[in-house]
Amino acid sequence: MHDFRIFGPDETASNRLQASYEVTNKQWDAGYISDEVDEHMHVSGQVVEQLSEHQMEGFLEAYLLTGRHGIWSSYESFVHVIDSMLNQHAKWLEATVREIPWRKPIASMNLLVSSHVWRQDHNGFSHQDPGVTSVLLNKCFHNDHVIGIYFATDANMLLAIAEKCYKSTNKINAIIAGKQPAATWLTLDEARAELAKGAAAWDWASTAKTNDEAQVVLAAAGDVPTQEIMAASDKLKALGIKFKVVNVADLLSLQSAKENDEALTDEEFADIFTADKPVLFAYHSYAHDVRGLIYDRPNHDNFNVHGYEEEGSTTTPYDMVRVNELDRYELTAEALRMIDADKYADEIQKLEDFRQEAFQFAVDKGYDHPDYTDWVYSGVKTDKKGAVTATAATAGDNE
Repeated sequence: MHDFRIFGPDETASNRLQASYEVTNKQWDAGYISDEVDEHMHVSGQVVEQLSEHQMEGFLEAYLLTGRHGIWSSYESFVHVIDSMLNQHAKWLEATVREIPWRKPIASMNLLVSSHVWRQDHNGFSHQDPGVTSVLLNKCFHNDHVIGIYFATDANMLLAIAEKCYKSTNKINAIIAGKQPAATWLTLDEARAELAKGAAAWDWASTAKTNDEAQVVLAAAGDVPTQEIMAASDKLKALGIKFKVVNVADLLSLQSAKENDEALTDEEFADIFTADKPVLFAYHSYAHDVRGLIYDRPNHDNFNVHGYEEEGSTTTPYDMVRVNELDRYELTAEALRMIDADKYADEIQKLEDFRQEAFQFAVDKGYDHPDYTDWVYSGVKTDKKGAVTATAATAGDNE
């Protein structure tokens, strides 16, 4: 209560962090009527809100420089308001790491990047821009290690990432995490183990027992890309395809080992992604992020990266991934093309036809096709206490 604050541009509850009010309040320096009218507003509190991204970033930056700790949360598209401030803070950290060994380390600047591009059911195109990852990648030189970019695959991975980020110093950590209900794929121990390396093969989700046996590698970074790649894996499993599933939690683990001494070695990279098999990579942000990071990695020519393509609207969750070629049906079709387009031509056509059918369904009904919303990963016991079907993942933006 004395050295940790949450800062946000009036989005704390909208980003689903309202549980923080169970232990603290917003700090409010003007007058207020009463607790019955002004919710969670007190003269003292550890949550600071103001509809000004740059002022909230400035508050957190100053707070960290005094030796304290905190986090800043915002809608993903509006993190860009503070691009130049992140740039300057990164440069200050770079100079400190390189040239000022006597300066004590400070707690990292942690950015919770939420309300992201793939779920803007009520806000639309103006709220769709995941490009803060591209901005931060420009600060990844000389092994300064002042940047962390993490994708919270599920709730347990988010816990593991937060644990790592809160313990780190002299960094800017971007934690990309959606706020909608979603599947839990990993235990906390599994999440910590994957995060320690940055990426991991999900053997339990793979049908190929060895790299040699794999016909294709299905890789993902991000919560919605993981959801879509796992749904695609279900469809490929039904077709008898031998595939390997890979998940990436720490984006910078992919960076060329020649440029980053904390990244995966080339041997580790080839072991995870194979040395010669096609890799279909579903990525949360712009595809050039991944393409740039792996430019000299083993097997990089065989990577087919699908990411955000600057397409969107105020639309349904399925349509949002559809218009950016990241939906499970397109990913399944793309995997089949990469394996043998001629052999699977009929199946590919069925998938493409259904994509249009599901889109028209959403246009006519105003909600997504049940084949999309009701999908549950094979083998999951939905009647078990605590189990939730994928339908819950289509809750509205502010519900």
